[in-house]
Amino acid sequence: MTAPTKALDLAAALAQHRAGLRKMSNVELERRAAEVAALPGWFAGELRRMVDDERESRRTANRPVTPACSRTLRIAAGAAVAGAPAAALTGQALAKYADQVPQVLLYSPAVAVGLVVAAAGASWAARWIDDRRHPLAVDVDEADLDPLGKELLARVRAARQARGEVC
Repeated sequence: MTAPTKALDLAAALAQHRAGLRKMSNVELERRAAEVAALPGWFAGELRRMVDDERESRRTANRPVTPACSRTLRIAAGAAVAGAPAAALTGQALAKYADQVPQVLLYSPAVAVGLVVAAAGASWAARWIDDRRHPLAVDVDEADLDPLGKELLARVRAARQARGEVC
């Protein structure tokens, strides 16, 4: 038995729409979401669902995972680079006591402290940078919208109320 032509055409159109969504930038995707939000009907509901799925997949996409050894090497290199000046300055300050204490004991505590401080600082800096990345979307107050934005928001709300969604 063959499938109706109309169903095949709709399936092909949905597949083409889905493929186009993956190629869009985040701004274009948000614009597409606003466009399909006000459309009525089953087909428009499928388009909305696809746009919402794509937006959600972009929000929850994990960052590339770096191997643990690579991360460890980067931390060690950063600690060595950041700790070297501190160790050198500490060693120079303690050099006047070189005749009383063997030279190995002068530099080893300073290097250890420098490495610990550098590792803690690198970890803190990485968290700070990660916390301040830009989100995909920015909330905007309704009062800040221009007339076209207010009109679009009203159409979206009306369409969602017509579908029975809570606004």
